[in-house]
Amino acid sequence: MIAGGPEKHNDLSGKEILIFTLFIFAAMGGSFFYVDLPVAVASRALDMEIVSVFQVITRLGNAAWYLIPVALLFLLFHYAWKREQWARWSLFVFSAVAVSGLTTDLVKWLAGRWRPKAHLQDQLYGFDYFGIGYEATSFPSGHTTTIWAFCMTMTMLFPRYRLVWYVLAILVSISRVIVGAHYLSDVFAGVYVAVITVYLLKAQRYFRLEPLTGEGMS
Repeated sequence: MIAGGPEKHNDLSGKEILIFTLFIFAAMGGSFFYVDLPVAVASRALDMEIVSVFQVITRLGNAAWYLIPVALLFLLFHYAWKREQWARWSLFVFSAVAVSGLTTDLVKWLAGRWRPKAHLQDQLYGFDYFGIGYEATSFPSGHTTTIWAFCMTMTMLFPRYRLVWYVLAILVSISRVIVGAHYLSDVFAGVYVAVITVYLLKAQRYFRLEPLTGEGMS
């Protein structure tokens, strides 16, 4: 267990949220105007063997991989095994992935940003608003939102392995650019939605739980 409890180590102050918000928005703006297109072009020029590896990695950003198992775990812990702390943690993970995903879907539709494929084929770039269809729903990256929401909750649940979770989240995020599904600024936006969602949920009294240690798993 972490000294000082999860509230001290897992909560962000208002100042930290503001700094994080300013950083992400600056990164998104700079990326949109100066980085997105060059990186997208460079990604298309990568060796197909490299792209193939990231096409496998990117599948880890599919929300179904997490929502279904975690929902089942919640039912087992809550109704069958009577492990309430584990049940609440399972619900926390489920809520983080689901709420951040729904938020991202809404923003995608409102923003209507063209994906890299649209620029490659028709020279379309930027936001058309109220986008319909795959090619007009690039912002934010849904896979990035999912993997960051999941991995952020995992760092709180298993803080000892936080490096593993962060590496996983970064790899999946990078994969979205390499496979040509998103621009870099879409990835930044996905990270922001996930992180803010996780910390807003963690601030709720029901989810103020101690990290689970090896003893808690026995």
